Amino acid sequence: MGASTVPGKLLPGLGDSQGALYEIGVADDGTLVGLTIDELDESLAVLRAMAASLGCKVTLLRRIIVGDCQWLEKSNSTAKTAPDLRKENLWVAEALVSPDLPSNDSVVSSRSGFERPVVTSPPSVTGEVHGGKSATDQLRVSLTGSTTSGKSSLLGTLSTSTLDNGRGKSRLSLLKHRHEISSGMTSSVTGSLIGYHDPRSVHAQEDLQVQVINYASGNVSSWTDIHSAAAPGRLVFVNDSAGHPRFRRTTVRGLVSWAPHWTICCIAADNEDDSGGKVGATASASDVLGSACAEIDLAKAHLELCLNLGLPLIVVITKLDLASISALKPTLGKILSLLKSAGRRPEILSCASEERSFRTQEIDQQHELEVVRLLATLPEAEPCSMVPIVLTSAVTGKGMDKLHALLRHLPIPERPLLSGRLGSPTSTPVSPDAVFHVDEIFAAHSAPSHMRQGMEETSIDSILSGYLHRGSLSIGQEVIIGPFSTNTAKADIVAPEVHRANSYPRIKGSPQTITKNRILPRPSSGDFTAPDQKTIDPVRATAVWRRARVCSIRNLRLPVHYLHADHAGGTVGLGPPNWMVGNDIGPLSTEDRIRKGMVLMSMASEQCTKLPQAFSGFVAMVESTESAIAYHVYHPGSSVIAYIASIRAPAKVLDFRMLPQDVPPPGKIFDFEDDAGEEGDIPRSSPTARETRLSKLVVQFLASEEWFEVGSKVLVMPASGFRTSSEKGDRARSGLDGLVGRITQGLE
Repeated sequence: MGASTVPGKLLPGLGDSQGALYEIGVADDGTLVGLTIDELDESLAVLRAMAASLGCKVTLLRRIIVGDCQWLEKSNSTAKTAPDLRKENLWVAEALVSPDLPSNDSVVSSRSGFERPVVTSPPSVTGEVHGGKSATDQLRVSLTGSTTSGKSSLLGTLSTSTLDNGRGKSRLSLLKHRHEISSGMTSSVTGSLIGYHDPRSVHAQEDLQVQVINYASGNVSSWTDIHSAAAPGRLVFVNDSAGHPRFRRTTVRGLVSWAPHWTICCIAADNEDDSGGKVGATASASDVLGSACAEIDLAKAHLELCLNLGLPLIVVITKLDLASISALKPTLGKILSLLKSAGRRPEILSCASEERSFRTQEIDQQHELEVVRLLATLPEAEPCSMVPIVLTSAVTGKGMDKLHALLRHLPIPERPLLSGRLGSPTSTPVSPDAVFHVDEIFAAHSAPSHMRQGMEETSIDSILSGYLHRGSLSIGQEVIIGPFSTNTAKADIVAPEVHRANSYPRIKGSPQTITKNRILPRPSSGDFTAPDQKTIDPVRATAVWRRARVCSIRNLRLPVHYLHADHAGGTVGLGPPNWMVGNDIGPLSTEDRIRKGMVLMSMASEQCTKLPQAFSGFVAMVESTESAIAYHVYHPGSSVIAYIASIRAPAKVLDFRMLPQDVPPPGKIFDFEDDAGEEGDIPRSSPTARETRLSKLVVQFLASEEWFEVGSKVLVMPASGFRTSSEKGDRARSGLDGLVGRITQGLE
């Protein structure tokens, strides 16, 4: 045969296949017919050629004799001789056709650590070019806003080009749960993919318009089709989130855990108008939270949270068809005041008074030109300085063209390289090659049998979803995951006369003293009074890391060989590692429970002997107002929730104090684009117009140790959530207020 039997490029989607078994020499009814050795070799050669065209290999598992055969074979000589009697065995073979993934021999084993495997098969997935990087830009966007502000309807219109009917028609394809449909209230995070194809990059014609690629486009039925149709262009991954304070965790997850490049804050145009009798009108705070919370402005709370986090921001005014001019003016006035007080420059995109037809799959060139001119005034060093404001309506389609144009041309902010610690606490901080933040865990089938050959028998069925902060991951690469918590010492038995509330030691002194006190279970009574230090020894929880191997990678549901930091999101499937002995890090097993907030990382060969350093707490410099102290929200001993990257951890405040007025501010605490300095340094900026003061916050985790990078952004919120004004005579709280800052030190 002329066909090559060397495996070629692996076709998309086959990387997760467990393979297929072929029985050669067996009839359709299962009868073992058998083939001679020559016929068997020819059949295997044909099978290898077919598998090679798919990027697969053929492994002969077994071959057995099921009988024999006889035949007469004439001699080639011209002499009249009797035919020869031939006799051969009949064989039946079983062959496994499986993807040609890196084998055990492609990884160099080492007793002191591990090295990155050599991937022999080149990338072959649509959209991948040199080094596995995609030729299509990818933008990660999060939607936020108060409940009933029209976030889901807006995203539904953008992703399906379906105009809403005022009752949520366009959002039906996004909702996951039945109660979301009945109540009209989103409670979960939903992702949608929108593509933009610019034919001008292929055909040199300036009169062509940018095409919007979504489910309304022709021949598009999945995200894979959007990947293919948008290239070369841009992919925008938009996450919808909840707006009700009851689902605060979901709201913050979309803003912090997903690290969006840009955030869209949706504010209803009738937020200040009494439009309760209209279909699709925005609910007031008293309707959502009750009469005791009527003073809470949920739209303002979401906008202030985005400003405090320092996110690149777009404000979208929704439900323009319901608002009157008298109601729109105070709404815009509040937005402009908040943005200017935060040092932002608001820019309102023009909104034509006349009604125009909604261009579902094309971006109007005039609207695109207006957006391009506006973004040209955006400073590259400070993308957060300007906030575009777009007026839209999902019912009439007004403003959708300009929002599409914004999503097509928004710049992608650069991320700073922070200092993660590897090795002992006294060692010089070393950054790992790749850091993948785990935000979601899914169950999957165990690793294929052909990938477990020669490996330790461990059943791993985890698929991790999140984003890659730095570096790159590839199929077959050896990684470590953690930190897992384990108790290395047990607490002494407490005398019966000691009250349960006295199970927490009093923690005093500097952070160096605090690090000696380890994590203890939180007392149910909430009393943090101190027992005698001789009565009980704290439980020492140490961080444990596990080894694993990347078996599959998907970038926005598209099977790929590589995942890079410029990708909007990805999922990674883990399998058993290739090397099993000679290393202090144990392999990942089914007994290890992977949780949100963990990290997946790879390190260079010279860093193999250094394990990542996890922390039991942190010291952060935050900006706070006087009211935070007045209402005793963050007093020592109070329970809080700390958000760092994908970490959401219950914690306890150890110390919170405002620094003297004469202390110079550390500067631009909330900007992503700061240059990372030395450990403990915080980037600088000019102060804003808001009355805030710099404070020092010391927090200790209650559940487990966590890994983070010094200089990471942290959000600390009260554990109690939103509160009505009737409790203790205090004012009502939206549950979205918190302290934002940068971590300057990790507690060992």
